[in-house]
Formats: sequence, structure tokens, C-alpha cells
Amino acid sequence: MKNRSVLFLWFGQSQANLADVLYIVALISILYAQNSSPVLLSCIPFTITTAKFLSSFIVPFLIDRYRAKRILVVSQLLKTSVLSMFFLWHMSLISMLCCVALIAFFDGWAAPVQSSMLPHLVDKEKLLKWNSMFNVTDQTIQIAAYPLGSFLIISWDATGLLWLSFSLFSLSIVFMQAIRINAHSSKTKQKQGLKEGWKLIWHYPRLRVLLVMEVLEGMAAGVWASAIVYVFVKEILNKNEAWWGYINSSFFVGTVLGGFVLLKISVEQKKSLYHIVTLGSLLSGFFTLLFGMMPAPFLSLLLSFAIGIALQISATCSYTLTQTAVPLEKLSKVLSATLSVSYVTFGLSVLLLGAVASLNVTAAFLTAGGLIVISGCVGLFLRNYALANSRELFTKTKGKRVWLSNYVKSVELKGVIKWLSFDRRLKLIESDWLR
Repeated sequence: MKNRSVLFLWFGQSQANLADVLYIVALISILYAQNSSPVLLSCIPFTITTAKFLSSFIVPFLIDRYRAKRILVVSQLLKTSVLSMFFLWHMSLISMLCCVALIAFFDGWAAPVQSSMLPHLVDKEKLLKWNSMFNVTDQTIQIAAYPLGSFLIISWDATGLLWLSFSLFSLSIVFMQAIRINAHSSKTKQKQGLKEGWKLIWHYPRLRVLLVMEVLEGMAAGVWASAIVYVFVKEILNKNEAWWGYINSSFFVGTVLGGFVLLKISVEQKKSLYHIVTLGSLLSGFFTLLFGMMPAPFLSLLLSFAIGIALQISATCSYTLTQTAVPLEKLSKVLSATLSVSYVTFGLSVLLLGAVASLNVTAAFLTAGGLIVISGCVGLFLRNYALANSRELFTKTKGKRVWLSNYVKSVELKGVIKWLSFDRRLKLIESDWLR
């Protein structure tokens, strides 16, 4: 049943992600036909990012009230309903952007919930591989969906592409409804619901270090925004627009290959995963610095490919570490908090690195590479702190049975733990047997 449910989740999420891209392609075509302003078209990604950021604040309250599967199905149902409005009447620009915002807002519910469902549906030793499978599928869709959407726009029209997106949304609801999961919501007071994810991050050293690394890398991520890469190709590489596409494609193909690498290897220990995250950050930062310092067309292709591999491996292992750091019923709140941070950092990154690129595009890549290297150094120097979850928690609450009761399964175990040595208590607390 677990195997079937994780496949249903995979199929349903893949259908929804493909439809998300195709309907945006159709919308861009419609807006460009009405008004060919680039500023107008840039409103679409800005609207999507803002709506998803606002949505991340609602997720903790939903998790306190409803089961994960219900949130996922309802969010997809609401997205489908909003998309159907495009067929009911002729829309103005404001109406279209409002619909885009609503679809992105409801889609923001799905991301942390879907990621928190995955550990319930697969065994712990298979979690990394399934994370890789989801990421590979998502990256493949990102690579293939835009050319596919462009081809379908030519063959059909924007309305036909919207109908295809509507069908895919509807099909994804069927798959998600077929999921069988025993995850229960974690009840907290409404005022505490928003804070709980942040409190968990604060109490777990591993999550704190990973969040600092994610903020630094998020501030660097904006350098791969299409506009900055386009300027780099035109002004530094002195190549035409085709090379802009080549470099972007090379980066995305690297991310797909990075996911396939993780599918072929087995990394089960927490320490090994953490070391891979750190190494991936250091390598991707080093490659980004080389990208900015050595502007040769074919070398740029190779480096963007290598950066994609390193970033994908690092990000997937980091995500897996987060999924295994906290009790499963609390996971979606932690993921919601980290997603809200990533939305803010990426938006700031696009603005700040865009401003740097307007002065000197090479400096933008050097800044991004420096931030990623700093992220890797943070992970490297704080590795012992990040891997010492239970030691810090136990030291802070020494002698208090209240904390221990959260990690034991029966009252009788409390008396046993009290007589064990300190090191033995740490091993028991860190083990899955007590979680």
C-alpha cells in the first residue's frame, strides 16, 4: 500500500507541476498578444513568488486543523477551480494576475505538505532516493515543459493549452485522492501555530545550521535569473541569444544528472549526508567563481553543468536531513518556515544581484560564488555543532523528565533512562526507537 501511495503522490504532483508550467506558457502568449511589454510579462513571476510567500504563513494553521492528504487534495481542487475561470469570461490584465496569484497561493499549501508526506510513505533508508526521484522529475518537467508548451501553442492555441492544463490538474486530483496515509495533524493553539516551525528550527542545531546555509545560498540563487545570464552572454562572452539558452539548458541538465547520481548511490547515515551538503556547497561556490573569472563560452557551458550537479546533490541531501531531523507530525511546519525564508531570500537576491549586474555583471557572479563558498565554510566549521542535536537539548533540560517524555514511548522507560550513563542516554534519545 505504501509503494502504491508514494507512486500516486509522484504521479499526481508531476501532473500538477506540468500543468503549472503549461498554463503559464499559455498566459504569457495571451498577454504578449494583448501587450508586448516585457515589464508586464515580468509581473507574472513576481506575482507567483509573492503569493507563495504569503501562502507559507497560512500552512501552519491548516496543518493544525486538517490532515495532510486533505490539504493537498483541496489545494489542487481550488487551483483547478480558479483555472476554470479563464474559460468562463474574457479577462482583463488585473483579473488574469489575480487568478495567477490565487493559483500560486493554493499551490503554496502543497509544497510543504507533499514533502512532509513523503517520509510517511517510504522507509527511512529509501527517503533520499525518493527525494531524488521527485527532484529529477520536477527538473525534467522544467526543462521539457517550456519547449513543449511553445510547440503546442503553435500547433493549437493558448485556449487549447489551457484546456490541457485543466485536464492535468483534474487528473492530479484523482491520483492524490487515491493516496492512503496514516499521518495525523499536530494540534496547537492558533497563536502558536505560526511560531512552532521556527521554534523547532531554533531548538535543533542541525536545522539552524542548514537554514543559515540556505539563506546564504538563496541570496546567491538570483544570479541564475535569466536576465543576468543574458547580460553575461551578450557583454562578457560576446555571443548571441542562442548561447543564453545553451547555458541555461546546461545548468538544468546538470541538476537532472545530479538527481540521477543520488538515485544510484545509497547514503543512509546522517553524518555522510551532512558532509555531502557541505562539499556540494563548496564545489558549487568554487565553480561559480570560476564561471565569473574565466569567461570562455565552452568553459562556461561545462561550469554551468557542474554547478547544476553540485547544487542539486547538496540541496537534495539538505532536504533529506531536514525531513529526518524532527518528528514527522511537526515536519510540515518546519518546511513551511524554511520555504518562506527561501521565497524572501530569492526575491532579495534577484533585486540585489540585478543591481550589482547593472554595474558589473562579472561582479554579480563573483558575489554569488563568494556567498555559496561562505555557506559551505559555515557548514564545515559548524559540523560538530550541527550533528549534536540531542546533546545540546539534553544538556539544556538536564534533570527534567518533561523533555524526555517527548521521546520515550512508555512511562516505564523514564525510570530506566535515569540510571543510564550520560553517553548511553544520548544514544538512546538519538535513536529512532525512542522517537
